[in-house]
Amino acid sequence: QFEKDLIYLKQNGYKTVTVQQLVDYSNGKCDLPVKSVMITFDDGCETVYEYALPLLEKYGFSAVCFIIGAVTDKYSELNDHNLTYSNLNWDAVKELCNGDVIEIQSHTYNLHDNTNGRSGLKKTKNESFEQYSEFLTADMVKMKEKMIEKTGKNPIAIAYPFGSYSKETVDILKVNGIKIAFTCEEKVNIIKKSEPEELFRLGRFNRPSGISSEKFFGKWE
Repeated sequence: QFEKDLIYLKQNGYKTVTVQQLVDYSNGKCDLPVKSVMITFDDGCETVYEYALPLLEKYGFSAVCFIIGAVTDKYSELNDHNLTYSNLNWDAVKELCNGDVIEIQSHTYNLHDNTNGRSGLKKTKNESFEQYSEFLTADMVKMKEKMIEKTGKNPIAIAYPFGSYSKETVDILKVNGIKIAFTCEEKVNIIKKSEPEELFRLGRFNRPSGISSEKFFGKWE
């Protein structure tokens, strides 16, 4: 089905764009194709490398994969490559970073969690801004350091785990070098150069199984 989706995109004139292209467009440094689309994968499953990569190469598309640093650490220590559950290790992540098909960005170092009163990046009820800023910054710094150590690349985009964030989140992201953030809200993104804040609440359409490419893409075309 993924291959059918790529065929649909190609036949209908869509072009994939990268995170940096979107940043540059927002800053007035370039134009984007009229029919621009981004293909994103969350969590960093090994199937992205095994299945998505060759198909993207075949049809001339690019994609963005948001990895969880702590999980990547885990699978770098394990010799476990069961594609029903395994995640990318740092060797595979580095290989992808050195290519031009799948770019790697952040899904946090270790905040892909929905327990202990916190959902993803969302500020907790009784937390001060200072406490929240210190907590979030610590995770972001660790992810940045790990990415630079293992790949030489500095993440500039993040996907909010569970789509959860707070009004204070964006300012903290900016201070830590993040330029784009992706939600779980299903919407077409209208990017205007005069509205840079829109880059921190980008919507995405979740791709379910069991429906055709025509029906799925028909939701937003």
